[in-house]
Amino acid sequence: MDLQQALECVNLVPMFHSLPEDQKTEVAKLVVQHDYPKGTIIYLAGDTVGHFMILEAGQVKISQVAANGKEQLLKVLQPGDFDGEAALFNGDQRNVTATALVDSNVCQIEQGAFQKLIQKSPELSVSLLQTLSQQINNMQEEKTISSTSDMAGKLAKYLLETSAGLKENPFKLPLKKKDIATFLGTTPETISRTFKQLAAEDLVDVSGSKVRILDEDGLSMLV
Repeated sequence: MDLQQALECVNLVPMFHSLPEDQKTEVAKLVVQHDYPKGTIIYLAGDTVGHFMILEAGQVKISQVAANGKEQLLKVLQPGDFDGEAALFNGDQRNVTATALVDSNVCQIEQGAFQKLIQKSPELSVSLLQTLSQQINNMQEEKTISSTSDMAGKLAKYLLETSAGLKENPFKLPLKKKDIATFLGTTPETISRTFKQLAAEDLVDVSGSKVRILDEDGLSMLV
């Protein structure tokens, strides 16, 4: 991929936001793009993953196997999301599995190349420490805001992001509704009621796993 496209990937990551442009460029030079077709397992629980992953397009499911042997959904990466920051600093085994829900494009930065860069650039190391500290504070604030958000807003955000990520409307839900409930931290019954609420307000049309967004602006106002 060209340097400008790599820079766009780097700019998606909060950890790199406040870096000077010259340092961002050095990070961008490490970016390698990978395409993963729908259903591809990007890495398995137990794998030693020595790279940081930035989702450029598509959707990636992060899951683990529960004690009862069933898959447990932890989160869904949307375009602009990232995974594995710790892999830039250590090569520990992952305890989760990443799977492409749809055809996905991923920007990756390898651990070894990144560590060589920060060893050569103390300024970059200091910048990253400052940024990570601020990111922790922001995450704490976001957690407080998220806990007060209503389910209609959360589901609206998920549907808008999914449609944008797939570049389709109507679109087929990549996840079962029970998995959407897990992802959004609620019950399948609540998700069903919320879908009906959005449909009753003529914001969406739902038929099984097919969703058509009827009023994008109306959905956006709920987020």
